[in-house]
Amino acid sequence: MKFNLSLNNINYIKINYNDNDGFSHCTKAAIRRFSDVEIYASAKFEDGLYIKTPQVVDISVATDNGLYKAQTTLKYLVNEPPYVFFSIKSPDNMDYQQNREFFRVKIDENALISYVENEQEKLIACETYDISANGVRFILENTSNLPDIVKLTLYLQNKTIVSDAKYVRTDDEDGMHKVSFSFVDMKESDSDYISQFCLKKQMEQRRKLL
Repeated sequence: MKFNLSLNNINYIKINYNDNDGFSHCTKAAIRRFSDVEIYASAKFEDGLYIKTPQVVDISVATDNGLYKAQTTLKYLVNEPPYVFFSIKSPDNMDYQQNREFFRVKIDENALISYVENEQEKLIACETYDISANGVRFILENTSNLPDIVKLTLYLQNKTIVSDAKYVRTDDEDGMHKVSFSFVDMKESDSDYISQFCLKKQMEQRRKLL
């Protein structure tokens, strides 16, 4: 579609760029203004950001109506701590992707499920099967006593995330019980962390296939 979105309709933009060593990174930024020529956005970087420009970047624009993606050019950036300002060439076309920005990746991380039963706290240590910013699946041996709402503690590399979650369903696949939960009232910062965690995992998995 033609890049004619309303500024009032845009929630944020994500910029996938390469650093000076060729490694991919993802930055979430706020759009300050845009035109047929330029998207001008800012993100918080207390230490600044030093990368080669111009360079080709992938951008994702999250709007009230869905997620749009395009490849374009990061023309230049300006470091004004604690912010970095990006000048990006407006793409001629953007591809509609989906109505939610939830990328699911398979991982092998520890987690903890907790809930109250008969006035006693129950704890279940489990293994994460896959995750997105919307929800998570675990491998469990017994699912018969799980309530509709539980508290989850997720251990993702160097970060621990705690959130309420709603039981969705159990799938019996490959001799395993894969139990799905959707996050309830998760903090936006934690949701953003999971989104970037999933994107990083996707990139790592793609590199392994090359």
